[in-house]
Amino acid sequence: MREFIFNILHTFGNFDFSLPQLGTLLLLDREGELTIKQMSEILGRSTSATSRLLDQLVERRLISRHEDEHDRRVKRVAITDSGRALIAVLERQRADAQITVMEYLSAEEQAIVTQAMILLAEAGERRRQHEHPESGPGE
Repeated sequence: MREFIFNILHTFGNFDFSLPQLGTLLLLDREGELTIKQMSEILGRSTSATSRLLDQLVERRLISRHEDEHDRRVKRVAITDSGRALIAVLERQRADAQITVMEYLSAEEQAIVTQAMILLAEAGERRRQHEHPESGPGE
């Protein structure tokens, strides 16, 4: 974890973002477009605090905001290509950090860790299906 965090700091230099902002990007990458109200409920923040957080991400062009086509009072947010690119870099760095650590395991230990990671991914998919039964696998 420590190596992963330091790699992030090194890669992004002065790009200062908070854990709630990162969580917001991950959420929008996974869920797609959401309303500001949905975001505030999921993040457990007030609508005004969520709006300020989203404003910062809009300024950085990591998310976009627009009016709902059916109700102009409702604002929707979605991750942009730049936001997706940032998430991809972070995911690659996380994977690289894990691979670096796994190099210090024996072949047998690596097989055990790999199997455990597969089990975790499968459990995550079952949880997602339980929480969102209307979506198909991998959606």
